[in-house]
Amino acid sequence: MINKRKYPRRFCSESSFFATRYGVHECFIKNLGTKGAFIETDLFLPEGHIVTIAVPTHGWISSLKLKGKVVWADQEGFGVEFGEPILI
Repeated sequence: MINKRKYPRRFCSESSFFATRYGVHECFIKNLGTKGAFIETDLFLPEGHIVTIAVPTHGWISSLKLKGKVVWADQEGFGVEFGEPILI
């Protein structure tokens, strides 16, 4: 499989939460990059849906809140593209 991403991703398996207009939902962050992430969840969200993801920081703040847009989804979860790049 060819990786078409412009920005590399780091693999992880962080338990977390994301918020939508429907409420707050549990998830696992399976990979994380400068401009996006893969979110494992049972909730199906359509492309274009806006989400806010809580990314654990393991530091002096409890989590980083990142807003993004769902760019693809399947039965395992969804890919999100962040509005602004993050430093990872």
